[in-house]
Amino acid sequence: MKTAPRAAPTFAKLPKTYAGLMAMHLIRPIHDQVDADNAAEMIDRLAGHALNAEQSDYLDLLSDLYEKWESAQFPIARARGPELLRLALTERGDGAAELAKLISIDPSLAYRILRGERQLTAGQIRKVADTYGLDPAALLP
Repeated sequence: MKTAPRAAPTFAKLPKTYAGLMAMHLIRPIHDQVDADNAAEMIDRLAGHALNAEQSDYLDLLSDLYEKWESAQFPIARARGPELLRLALTERGDGAAELAKLISIDPSLAYRILRGERQLTAGQIRKVADTYGLDPAALLP
């Protein structure tokens, strides 16, 4: 006989105390995607509601742990300037030659841009941001 999966408790049914929340989901370092998914589920349940002090403390700590894990998993999210451009190119299997073709410059200049020795122009930033789905402001040095 199959049983229906248990529904996640609504916010009103979540514990009001830190200890109660810890009993439901123990706060500990996030090591893998399963841990991250479980933490994200608790964050989603608490976020956007009027929290008491204990619920707020729990959410703050859990959010910090989740953010730390996410930053380690997705370095492109915190990269800026030439570093972001290098990561975006690498992610798509592109290099300086492809960048040079995209923005119509000499490959040697593209290498200098990737090393941070030269800067992209405003038009080049727009073209690169559109092509690679990046925030144009993050491409500024």
